[in-house]
Amino acid sequence: MINTRKKQTEFFELSKIRRRFVLLILLSMFLALFSRAIYVQGIQKDFYQKEARDRSDRTVKLHAYRGKIIDRNNNVFAVSTPIEEIIVNPSVLVITVKQKNKLARLLSLSRRDLEKRLQKKKEFVYLNRQLSPKKAAQVMALKIPGISSKKKYKRFYPAKEIAAHLVGFTGIDGEGLEGIEYFSNKLLAGEPGKKRILKDISGRIVDKIQDVKIPRDGQDIQLSIDKRLQYTAYRALEKAVEKHAAISGSAILLDAKTGEILAMTNYPSYNPNTKEKSKSNNFIRNRVVTDSFEPGSTIKPISVSAALESKSIKPNSIIDTSANYYKVGKSRITDTHKYGKISVTEVIQKSSNIGAILIGEKVSHKYLWNTLNNFGIGKKTGVSFPGEVGGKLKHYKNWRRTDHESATFGYGISTSLIQLAHSYTVFANEGKIKQISLLKKEDPSIGQRVISIKTSNQMLNMLESVVKDGTAEYAEVNGYRVAGKTGTSRKLGPDGKYGQKHIGSFVGIAPVSNPKFVIAVMIDEPSIGGYYGGTVAGPVFSTLMTEALKIYSIPQDGFVEADEQKRETKPDSII
Repeated sequence: MINTRKKQTEFFELSKIRRRFVLLILLSMFLALFSRAIYVQGIQKDFYQKEARDRSDRTVKLHAYRGKIIDRNNNVFAVSTPIEEIIVNPSVLVITVKQKNKLARLLSLSRRDLEKRLQKKKEFVYLNRQLSPKKAAQVMALKIPGISSKKKYKRFYPAKEIAAHLVGFTGIDGEGLEGIEYFSNKLLAGEPGKKRILKDISGRIVDKIQDVKIPRDGQDIQLSIDKRLQYTAYRALEKAVEKHAAISGSAILLDAKTGEILAMTNYPSYNPNTKEKSKSNNFIRNRVVTDSFEPGSTIKPISVSAALESKSIKPNSIIDTSANYYKVGKSRITDTHKYGKISVTEVIQKSSNIGAILIGEKVSHKYLWNTLNNFGIGKKTGVSFPGEVGGKLKHYKNWRRTDHESATFGYGISTSLIQLAHSYTVFANEGKIKQISLLKKEDPSIGQRVISIKTSNQMLNMLESVVKDGTAEYAEVNGYRVAGKTGTSRKLGPDGKYGQKHIGSFVGIAPVSNPKFVIAVMIDEPSIGGYYGGTVAGPVFSTLMTEALKIYSIPQDGFVEADEQKRETKPDSII
């Protein structure tokens, strides 16, 4: 009995020690938790609140609707359509084999590609960035933890190749990369908004906390372009380039009165709706404004205008080209035929290089340079299109005699096609050059005087003779009087010498009685069926001008005999 009591006493004494030990442990734990709570809730409060917000409280970008690009008649060139981005957070992904199969099918991915993306050790992985809302809804209906969607817009271009160089395209994130999309990106894009949301550990949205900023949709851009003429120009170029096996073709159509660009296109082109657009810069760039070339004989009307304006010659003055050659530096300049003694009008009509040089000699370096400069040669048009080049016109103070002589027939200088078309608005507006625009305008552009009305009308008559009796018979338009000038220039090779590759061009105006349109066409390196401007570019001009005159219901003036429009004159001098 005594032994039993002793054992019980020892037991209770040990229990008391244990109680104190447990109490000490609990007290220590309480103190640790209390200290941790003070540390977390007090000292590190801001840090842990930020960490919590970063994991569940997110700010989501709200995409603004990108403005449309439309033509002058409200036909759509570019429009945005809603799409969804499908995103996965692999760290919290829970997915079955069956769900993987369905997901791969909906995303148009192979199982291998899908597995590769799902295994990435990132918090944010794109599974598809351009999925239709319908398919996106089907994906989200699978209710896979870790997969979410985000609404965006995709750009669509109904005109495809027809207006690709003009309109340009956007990148996958919606920013403008080329053409009008790039130049007017800020206006078109608007301003995105944002909102705060609460997500669970699987990345699913469980609550919308508040709208922070409402998106501001982009503005629509209305171009001066007429889609009907844009289409006609493209198809006419396509036919010419294929027929003559050329590298490319370009065309631009201006409203001579308002300065509006009604068509501007190139062939070959690309489809901005496909990924292939980024493969070659040769297809992407708008050659009408980004490429410069030596214009050749299309410059002769400008150099002759300088001599007429200075009263050095008259339209009926005789130019003696009997020698049939002219030395310009080390080069020997000739004409395609022996013309002998011909009038100034015939120099333009027959496109005599020797005649142009002899006429150009009658004015000073400064006077010829000023005339070319005032016509816009060698400087940007101000149309503000991305990548526009200014061309090249060396200052007259740096001219040698050969520079002056070469400039009279379009060599040693360079222009873009848009610049060349711009310069011919002078002849279409009684001596005033018009400011051109890619945006639709209600009022005519105010022109700047370059040459006198008399000189302009004299040149218009000369240019009409080129189409009626000269080198541009293929540029005729049935029922209308047409004025214009052909150009055929050799291209410089890699060695800096002129080779056997050519550029054929034509710039024309119609109708002569009351000019409405100016069209410039260029065919680069034609290799089959001739290379002269009248042969390769003339038919494109005729097709496009015919359509423009018909669409805009311009009255015919072709019934008026050209001879009745010219004064009977006699040769009065020999130069």
